[in-house]
Amino acid sequence: MAEIKILIISLSNIGDALLCYPALEPLWQAYPGAQTDVLASPRTETLYRSDPRFSRVWVLEKKSNIFRQAVQVARLSSQRYAVVVDFRNSIIPVFLFGARRTPILRGSAPEGIHRALVHQALVSKLMGKPLSGSGYSAPGFPFSADDLRFARNLLVPGKTPVILVPGARSHLKRWPSERFAVIADRLIDEQNAQILLVGEASEQPIVSAVMAGMRHSATNLVGKTSLAQFMALLSLAKLVITNDSASLHAAELTGVPSVAIFGPTDEKKYGPRHPQSIVVRRTMICAPCELALCPYRHECMELIPADEVYSAAVKILKKSEDPRRG
Repeated sequence: MAEIKILIISLSNIGDALLCYPALEPLWQAYPGAQTDVLASPRTETLYRSDPRFSRVWVLEKKSNIFRQAVQVARLSSQRYAVVVDFRNSIIPVFLFGARRTPILRGSAPEGIHRALVHQALVSKLMGKPLSGSGYSAPGFPFSADDLRFARNLLVPGKTPVILVPGARSHLKRWPSERFAVIADRLIDEQNAQILLVGEASEQPIVSAVMAGMRHSATNLVGKTSLAQFMALLSLAKLVITNDSASLHAAELTGVPSVAIFGPTDEKKYGPRHPQSIVVRRTMICAPCELALCPYRHECMELIPADEVYSAAVKILKKSEDPRRG
């Protein structure tokens, strides 16, 4: 009997790709032992190469000439995939003959529905089963014993590990660095916290600004961990304090609660689903706007006080100390 082959066509950004992960769990359960390949973007290639559940990672030739794109589609077609899940809603599945595939014409995603649920509903429809529920569960992310050992060696015994993520791809999603510094110092002074600052290598100036504003020292891990090592570190953390970024969705996969700071984007679509997580935002007539440029003065983020974020963090930490509290 030939091995079943599944192709996942990924979204372009790491955060969006991570939001698709919960939808893959029922697919893998329905096809145990299947070979799963993925057509990734250049940005998400590292994500899938870090996950041993993907056998082959194709990289989308989107910006190449039409001939190279046609060659890539022909190569994909030659693989004879039995199931194709296209989160991009592209035309590529039309050329993958014989595959059971998600529909090309599916309309816009419903407003106010979390994107993780939209992706889950897409896969459920493909499998001919109703969505089995909208509750949160952490599907996890595979990391090795070496990754976990690496993460444990970063932690200070007796301290409460708290991860801060002051960066984000869009500057409009970033809460001011000086306020991250304020809450970092307070968590160290009042909650016995070890502060670990993470982000992509390009976000080093943002993290440096946070550390420059702190009275205490923090662990700077920007650009110093692989994705699997970062996931292992998340699994050991008590709390993540983050802007709307890929790290928020990574935290969701590992089951760590977060304080998620939102401004121009909609937390109903992209916010945390962990039952202990807390979204902090300002209620404003212009937010969430989901615009690439702010026509005002970025008040949706600038007006969020450090005290509010700190209070949310303490509330989550107190709950983690008492397992009887939900």
